[in-house]
Amino acid sequence: MSLTEPDNASERGPEETPEPGFPEPGLARLLRTPWSGSRPWILPACIALLVLVGVVDSLMVAHLSFWGLYLAPVGCAAWMEGSRAGYGMALVTAMGIVLIEIATGTEVMGRGVMAWNVLQSLAAYSAAAGMVGFLRERMEEGRRFAAIDALTSLPNRGSFIAALDAELSRSNRYGRAFTLAYLDLDNFKEVNDLEGHDSGDQLLKRVAETMRNVTRQSDVLGRLGGDEFAALLPETTFGAAKMVLEKLHKELNLAMEEGRWPVTCSIGAVTFETPVESSREALRLADGTMYAVKRAGKNGIQHAVWDGEWALP
Repeated sequence: MSLTEPDNASERGPEETPEPGFPEPGLARLLRTPWSGSRPWILPACIALLVLVGVVDSLMVAHLSFWGLYLAPVGCAAWMEGSRAGYGMALVTAMGIVLIEIATGTEVMGRGVMAWNVLQSLAAYSAAAGMVGFLRERMEEGRRFAAIDALTSLPNRGSFIAALDAELSRSNRYGRAFTLAYLDLDNFKEVNDLEGHDSGDQLLKRVAETMRNVTRQSDVLGRLGGDEFAALLPETTFGAAKMVLEKLHKELNLAMEEGRWPVTCSIGAVTFETPVESSREALRLADGTMYAVKRAGKNGIQHAVWDGEWALP
């Protein structure tokens, strides 16, 4: 285990100054679904699908309905880009159907009939777009709630480990150092026992808020369970992490004093210059440094460097 500061210790990655804010870009990546985010090719693809259905419709015999097939581009737009895009596609579809009827001579209609047909089709396809968009939003909300700790709004243990797995892969590929910190609140049980769980909940929320204010937006924070938290600092070397950890420890203790909670914080951190094989191993090493603080009397920081040779005592 190396406790010496490397030559490039001041490196902190592309965001040198910690910035407050939530949600973090790292968290946004964590919550991304296969359909999250706008893709420039989606709407052109939906329009192309609409044109294809329209061409087939115009070539088929009269009275053969293609109404259901027109739902495909509308539903695709609503699912991939949201309800607003679905409504726009519904309007284009409704107008397109009427234009096909006029062009093929299947319907002879006046302006009033044309307007009625457009409005009727628009209402039907808009309803479909609204239902698809609503379903997509509910699924995203469900996925978000499954990934986030309800009390602190930080990623839960499973989500944090998923982010750590991704960072280990990235570090192994590009050879960039990162730091993992494990935080445990000293004497937290006394707050729950003496002041009640409501006070304990307020304390945990204050811890999460303080962590967000001290770290960068690209850092990933997590509540691992109970009074244990973690911070993943991508592209952060020993020296840069040391400054962040010292500020975090100071701000957390100040927050506890302001809340009049008899709680301090023990932080164990490991800067990985060489990535380990798994997130489980990384957490074990960071947890070991945290317990070294506990054994030394709590309320402190233990920070080490993993270079591929360190073994826990």
